[in-house]
Amino acid sequence: MHWELGDSENIPRLFPVLGEEYFRPVEREKMFVGKINIKKETSRLIKELSSHWPIGSHLKRVRWTQQKDIFEILIRPVMEDELHNCSVSSILGDMDINRTGLMDSVTVLDVPKFPVLTHRQYKEAKEYWPVQFREDKNIERVLEDSFFSVDEKKTIATFIKMSLGAAQYGDDKVGCVVVDPTTSETIAIAHDRRDSHPIQHSVMVAVELVSRSQGGGSWNIDSEHVYHKPFSKEEMENKIAEIKKSNPDKDAKKFLPYLCTGYDIYISREPCVM
Repeated sequence: MHWELGDSENIPRLFPVLGEEYFRPVEREKMFVGKINIKKETSRLIKELSSHWPIGSHLKRVRWTQQKDIFEILIRPVMEDELHNCSVSSILGDMDINRTGLMDSVTVLDVPKFPVLTHRQYKEAKEYWPVQFREDKNIERVLEDSFFSVDEKKTIATFIKMSLGAAQYGDDKVGCVVVDPTTSETIAIAHDRRDSHPIQHSVMVAVELVSRSQGGGSWNIDSEHVYHKPFSKEEMENKIAEIKKSNPDKDAKKFLPYLCTGYDIYISREPCVM
């Protein structure tokens, strides 16, 4: 996610970081389209054409028309430099396909080339040809900026500002904040230290600090601008006792925090591939 301030109440607007395929307009490819005038032959024609020329699973092979008892069926893609004014016979060639039910007239239409991933793409794609679409409600909510409540957005903005503040002290200006989402407690605040150590990028420093909050850690991080939740042996023992009480037959240590598992991370810039 990246964000910017929204209205006068300083409610941030969040923008998802998704692949370009979620935002691109519907690309199309040319396809030969035939007409079926004998309804009972439809299933057979779909099967036979699919065996010779499979098409993308996002496309429906057949669609209704305004003409009574006439259907349109996708035959195959149009090859480069292929004549568009063709007959069924010339398009099918010597393929072993029973042409019963297929009218001889053929047209060329633009149909969606790739699966649609969003409702916006679906609305555009179906104007060209019927497509399969399984809506991902989480993706749609994120795109509509309705995934988080107003209070959640304000909380997110607070932690993003913390990461931006930490970034100012880094060798490379990147800051990182780790938060326990169940309590909104800050577990670690880190900045980049790659001049001191080549792999001490802000995210790696944050992992080190989270480890310290759990009684571990191995690096010497001497910056006054980093933070980690103090490790409390007593708190850890109390957690173990509570877990054993509610799950007497299970290993309590398996329920304890393990590094960053279950935590949220806020970083001022997209992390590198490391």
